[in-house]
Amino acid sequence: MTWLALKLSSWLIHALVVMVSVAAVSKGNPKNTLPRALLVTVLVAVLVTPFAWLWPLVIPGIIALVTWFLVYTIPYLVQVALGLLVDYLLPPRVW
Repeated sequence: MTWLALKLSSWLIHALVVMVSVAAVSKGNPKNTLPRALLVTVLVAVLVTPFAWLWPLVIPGIIALVTWFLVYTIPYLVQVALGLLVDYLLPPRVW
């Protein structure tokens, strides 16, 4: 068998498993058909499989997001604290 035939047969088996799973949850569902299960199988293969290769990028992305937040938030908070300190130490005077 060729690679394509093996892939199509594995997708067919996965679609049958999807159909059995849906039938177990919702008995008598008229939308539980083989074409619909094949569509779900293909969508999962197209959308989930790339994530399996790209998941290591999630952790650096989270680190970059937290770092970006800290870099822009901490100086603002320090500026607010300094402004409050100056307002406290140097009360306004009317000349």
